[in-house]
Amino acid sequence: MSKPAAWASSLVTRLKYLQTTLTEATPENRQLYLEEELRRALQEVPLEKRGSHLYALAQVFPEWELAAATAIAPATIARQTPDEIVRSFLQVVPQLTAEQCSQLQPQLAALGLVLPADVPVDGDALVAMRAKLKLDPDDPINVRQLAVLFAAYAEAMLALDQLAWNVWRNAAPKSPIRRDTAQGDLRSVTRRALSGDAETAAAQAQVQKQLEATRQLIAGLLAGLGPAGKNFARRFQQRYTPDAIREVVRAEGGGKNDAQFWKKHTELAAEITETVIEDDVTAAVVKYAEDLMRGTQRE
Repeated sequence: MSKPAAWASSLVTRLKYLQTTLTEATPENRQLYLEEELRRALQEVPLEKRGSHLYALAQVFPEWELAAATAIAPATIARQTPDEIVRSFLQVVPQLTAEQCSQLQPQLAALGLVLPADVPVDGDALVAMRAKLKLDPDDPINVRQLAVLFAAYAEAMLALDQLAWNVWRNAAPKSPIRRDTAQGDLRSVTRRALSGDAETAAAQAQVQKQLEATRQLIAGLLAGLGPAGKNFARRFQQRYTPDAIREVVRAEGGGKNDAQFWKKHTELAAEITETVIEDDVTAAVVKYAEDLMRGTQRE
């Protein structure tokens, strides 16, 4: 995919060529041909990049000295009703860049089409936000910064959610505790929760449920590292220390010379492999996390 400026320059060249080859066509037909060429060019651009490409095209048009271009514009406008113009505008808005939206908002506000709000949220949502972030009642909340921060938090949480459950699946393949994706993954239920449709309340509850499960899993995996070390140390002390080896040898009827103790130590030391240690640590972490998520442990 070419850069916006190169794309715009190439498109203008093609539009100029069409304009010069359609001199005998009616203004309406020329407009249709030009619109079709623009539509075809836009279809080659990913939706999320169309705003920047259209902006680049708008920068090139002032240098395009085609008097006929202005002549056909009134005909197009005349054919559009106010409802059609509004629909066209709404179709273009999602393609605008963040900078273009910021420039557009004051103009819409000046026309009375946008009512600026000092506080982007209110009610229980505002109370919860201030409580979580320890904001004072007079602390301002910028709606644009709120959206930027939400996107950053969402990106981090979605990545952690995926990572934590992948680690859990590999560490505890037989555990009955699994991520609940009956209603979709965290990204999809979050998307539904933001839509404002009839499923919003149910989607919000599902988001909170999945977030809590992931929070408990991450807490269990991290907190379980301490008990994992203690578990291995306890097993080592019970079986591999000099006193433990003496007890084993004596129980087997030996213990009359140091050679017997050394022989038993050599036999038992063979058990301390990388796999055994890894399994011990993993089992301890898994058990702690399962206990936490089942409510039998507290953080």
